[in-house]
Amino acid sequence: MSVDWKKYLVPLKEVSNDTERIRKEYFRNKAETAVKNLKKNEFDAYYVDNRSEARKLLLSLVPEGATIGCGDSHTLFALDMEEAFREKGCTVIAHVCARNRRAFESETGFQNKEEARRAMREILQNYLVSDVFLLGANAITMDGQIVNVDGRGNRIAGSIYGPDRIIVIAGVNKLVPDVEAGRQRVGFTAAPMNHLKYGRDGLPCLKAGVCVDCRHPERACHITSIIHRKPQDSDFHVILVGEELGF
Repeated sequence: MSVDWKKYLVPLKEVSNDTERIRKEYFRNKAETAVKNLKKNEFDAYYVDNRSEARKLLLSLVPEGATIGCGDSHTLFALDMEEAFREKGCTVIAHVCARNRRAFESETGFQNKEEARRAMREILQNYLVSDVFLLGANAITMDGQIVNVDGRGNRIAGSIYGPDRIIVIAGVNKLVPDVEAGRQRVGFTAAPMNHLKYGRDGLPCLKAGVCVDCRHPERACHITSIIHRKPQDSDFHVILVGEELGF
């Protein structure tokens, strides 16, 4: 005896799932596990659902009148905090020199490259004695470690020692299973996208689609840091945001 299956048909939209709800729950579950392990590694760690909550939390962690160093981070750019920091009487150290030397020389109007180099060095040194240093992460592992790769090292230096308070903020797209996956994420995603941002479109990883451990003169993958646990005697905070942010 056959079944009249046609009477059970319903419009697809009635059986579709709430994709946004599923995505948010998935993000939250992963991030809360990572936060728990970051806390085990002695970081002050937090999870927030969206960038609006991230702005409020970040603002609460920055003291009034603080001097703030900012590592080059599209996550920070997406939060658009500069005006809110100014309203708290904070000074945000210029980060144009952190982007790259050519941008600094062209955008600041220095005619003498040696003067530009000295000014850039002084600004980057001030990062290391700022009241608060803000940066993103190339990857955060599910067991609570932070992976970053730099060309010059100013961002990594600021994340290890010097500033009174260090705050890492990252979207859930930066979560990876382990350190090796974090290094792979840098080569496969973060580094190529940053090369495109800087106009370094001749790099081999952009042509190959994967890192080939090149020796190109514009390669920016020179220094790798893996922060296994909170540096001793540091005031170190990590904020995970339930959105895809940055590279």
